[in-house]
Formats: sequence, structure tokens, C-alpha cells
Amino acid sequence: MIIENEFDVAAAPAEVYALMLDVQRVGPCLSGTEVLGKREDGSYDGQMTVKLGPVKMTYRGTVAIIEHDDAARSAKLLAKGAEARGQGTAQATLSMSVTELEGGRSHVTVSTDMLVTGRVAQMGHGIMKDVAGRMILQMAANMEQVLTGSGEVEHADAVSAGAVIGGVIGSRVRRAFGGGE
Repeated sequence: MIIENEFDVAAAPAEVYALMLDVQRVGPCLSGTEVLGKREDGSYDGQMTVKLGPVKMTYRGTVAIIEHDDAARSAKLLAKGAEARGQGTAQATLSMSVTELEGGRSHVTVSTDMLVTGRVAQMGHGIMKDVAGRMILQMAANMEQVLTGSGEVEHADAVSAGAVIGGVIGSRVRRAFGGGE
């Protein structure tokens, strides 16, 4: 499944690009994510905890920068992991690029090619896209906080997919009845 996202950050493109390639700094911008250390091959060990109602799932795995073009401010990352209790896997190839906007702001595009198995895969493509979009928006806000020092990073111990899904369903209902986002 391909998930396309984009967002703007109130920081210079070089700073945003550098942060996105700094796995140890950008990891905490995504709730439920913990970077556990750097490997000799340059990849990182990490984990992400997702909460679906009363069920918590922790995925442990690695993330690596597999391509980057500093001049074009683009990169490709590969993240893969397995659910700690053996009930599913996740793999994502993220292609991202950072461009400059007026006023020194940045525009970030992220294309994620994701393959999941297990309980999370049962959520369905549409819901997963909406959940990923909301997670990326939260990550963007947190990145802006890190880069500008203008506030606290919002970080939870787990991505609460239930809370995110509730917001997604609310948005879908409003769109269906002409209420917009």
C-alpha cells in the first residue's frame, strides 16, 4: 500500500532535511517510537508501540537510510520490524524530499510504501491511510517544535490508534454530510 503525505514546517529546508536524516532526533517526534541505538552498519534499532483499544502491540526492528541526495534534499529510508509477540510484521520504504517555500519555510513530501501483516492489517487500507496522515501531521508539528524550540514535543508512550481512528471516523462523517474537515 502506498501512502502519500505532505506538510510544511516553519524552518529552513537544510535544517528540516538534516533533522529527517538524524534518526535519533526525529524518532521521538513520532509518538510511541523509541530509538534504541545505532548499529555498526549505520542502521538503528528501534521500537514502536501501537495501542488499539485495550490491546498494545510493540514492533521491534530497524531503520536505515538506504539512499540520500543532499543536494536535492531527498532520501529513502527502510524501516522493518516484527510485533514482539509474533503476531505480525511491518515494513515501510519511505521516500522523502524537502523543498523551500517563501519565507524560509519548508515543504516536505513523504511517500510510504508499506506492507503490514497481523492485527494491524485488519484495519483496512482507507483507515490506515487516514491514521498515517494524522500521525505524520503530529510528527510535523513535533519537528517544528524541535527545530524552532517554540514548545514541548507532544510524545506519548504509544500511538493510540483508537484515538486517531476516532478522529478519522469523525472527519469521514463530517465529509459525508458536507461538513468539511
